[in-house]
Amino acid sequence: MSSFTIVLAALAALQVPQRPDSVRSVRTDTLERVTVRAVRAGGAAPLSERTISRDELQRGYTGQDAPLLLMRVPGVTAYSESGSFTGYSYLRMRGLDQNRVSLSFDGIPLNDPEDQAFYFSNVPDFANSVQSVQVQRGTGTSAFGTAAYAGSVNFQSLDLASARRGGELQLTGGAFDTRRAALQWRSGLTGGRWAMAARASAHETDGFRRHSGNNASSGFFSAAWYGNRDMVKFTAFAGLSKLRSSYYAAAEATVRDDPRVNPMGTDERDRFSQVFWNLQHVRAVGEHAVWTTTVYRQGAGGWFDVRVDPELWRFNLSYSWYGALSTYSYRRGALAVDAGVHVMKYHRDHFLKIWPDLEARVYDNTGYKNEQTAFAKVAYTRGRATWFGDAQVRRAGFRYDPDRNAGVSSPERDWTFVNPRVGVTWRQSPALSFYASVGSVRREPTRDDMFAGADNLDSTNAASILPLDRVRPEHVVDYEAGATWSRGGLRASANLFAMEFREEIAAVGALSLTGSPLRVNVGGSHRRGVEAEVRWKASPRLSVDATLAVTDARIRHFTDAVTGIEYRNVRSRMTPRAVATQAVAWRLPWGLTLEGEAREVSSSPLTNTGNADAVLPGYVLADAGLAWSRGSSAVSLRVNNVLDRLAFGGGYASDGTNYLFPFATRHLLVTVRRVF
Repeated sequence: MSSFTIVLAALAALQVPQRPDSVRSVRTDTLERVTVRAVRAGGAAPLSERTISRDELQRGYTGQDAPLLLMRVPGVTAYSESGSFTGYSYLRMRGLDQNRVSLSFDGIPLNDPEDQAFYFSNVPDFANSVQSVQVQRGTGTSAFGTAAYAGSVNFQSLDLASARRGGELQLTGGAFDTRRAALQWRSGLTGGRWAMAARASAHETDGFRRHSGNNASSGFFSAAWYGNRDMVKFTAFAGLSKLRSSYYAAAEATVRDDPRVNPMGTDERDRFSQVFWNLQHVRAVGEHAVWTTTVYRQGAGGWFDVRVDPELWRFNLSYSWYGALSTYSYRRGALAVDAGVHVMKYHRDHFLKIWPDLEARVYDNTGYKNEQTAFAKVAYTRGRATWFGDAQVRRAGFRYDPDRNAGVSSPERDWTFVNPRVGVTWRQSPALSFYASVGSVRREPTRDDMFAGADNLDSTNAASILPLDRVRPEHVVDYEAGATWSRGGLRASANLFAMEFREEIAAVGALSLTGSPLRVNVGGSHRRGVEAEVRWKASPRLSVDATLAVTDARIRHFTDAVTGIEYRNVRSRMTPRAVATQAVAWRLPWGLTLEGEAREVSSSPLTNTGNADAVLPGYVLADAGLAWSRGSSAVSLRVNNVLDRLAFGGGYASDGTNYLFPFATRHLLVTVRRVF
């Protein structure tokens, strides 16, 4: 049955005359916004989170991949392999990499089930179709898909009913021969029942690093029907990205001499597309509860060329993923209850071709993943205290179907996890509140972890990979305590955290074919620290935003997989001790707004060995912007890295050499907006 047929059937079933009641007053944007209630943290939740509105996301937006828009959140770092705003970009939270962060869109998981990653480059201009995003740090609250191990990022789709009818054209141009165009339109609420939105985008850039550019396009469509107690919403987005590859870093000495150097050849490229759609039904049950049911499908496919001297290899990937989830939210007086269930099936094909014969396949294998999840959350307020409990049961299964000539059987793994959380929030006064919580989360290894970076399992490498339980699930117990104070235009928050790990899956020195550090269990480790942020609206014209995160991340003991050397009490890779950001926006007369941002990140280890020479240098970067708006037109000029510093966002070390990914040196981008 096609998605269009499903939509028509759902609408026909709901076209039953109903007597207007008190629920009718909230049937539009209120019903729309509760779709993420069950997986997001409410105002009294005992955890550290930040919710970023669409207005804030759009401030200074020039088409950046989503991870690069989240660097104002305490403890978050991000960079792009190309050095500029697009290409493969990566987010780290409390020093942990992106595939330990649970990503979702309207509660639907986005992390690829095999690798537990999501590549925003496949859906360029994604942030243009987001109403808000909530970032939870630590184990957070229960959601679906990949476990929230380092944290979670939940994107909410555009509100349709509350939007003004009309369109907007965005044009961006500037450094590195960058050109971007985005055209979007919203209908607003039509006839009291219908609303829709659509967007089409395209961008091209050469990238900061040589031959690291991207030629990409994307589209978004959403339509909703609103009844007295019901909402049915269909949302879809798709993207195509054609990249010149830059996923190898350059040696430090080389990149300091020539920051734009790219060790990959002009014939090393990739091309990937991605499609996502979901159909959602929201039902108001009485005056206190909401039931949401969603079916979804995702698909992606493409290839990347890598030179394995002297040949050029083409790795092909293609996946299909579909599932269904349902959540129930109840609010009445002092009690709040959220519950949810999720089932999904997924498979991804892997096959290799070698140039120039792109008809013959060297191997062809498939990985299968399925998952079933259920959770329940309860919050109860008594006096000044709100008590919170959350329990999740999650089962995941992986099966590998090898190439017919591989000479190995079909290995399987199954995992069942119980992830509980408890906490309390205490309101000392209307302005001041405190919270404390503890959460326990277990998470399975990725396919890449289990296969030691190999894309194909056969008789030549089976002895070093099988059985698949050599890399065990990792476990964290996360202790959080914090305070929030708010008065007038000033809001300040601070939290202490202690993440105590068992069997953490961490990088051990060796690199995969595409330059990613391979990982194994390292036993006991921890990440402890403090995070703080201040948001101050000093006047209607001036606002200030500052964050600080200080982290001590250590591995108590592990044996390096390459050298066999034992290490004790060493700092964890890619985790800076301190990350600080500052941002100011000053509205001037004549429709002008002046903006400035700065971020300071201390040095961090490139390995887990304690080697003082294997270090990613710290940096200070500053950006500045000037925006002008009048009526339906706006122009913004943004100068990134205004101090023209040579800085590095990521990297790795191999054979005594540091390899680094640079940020782009000073450059200008101009964006023109026209509303109609």
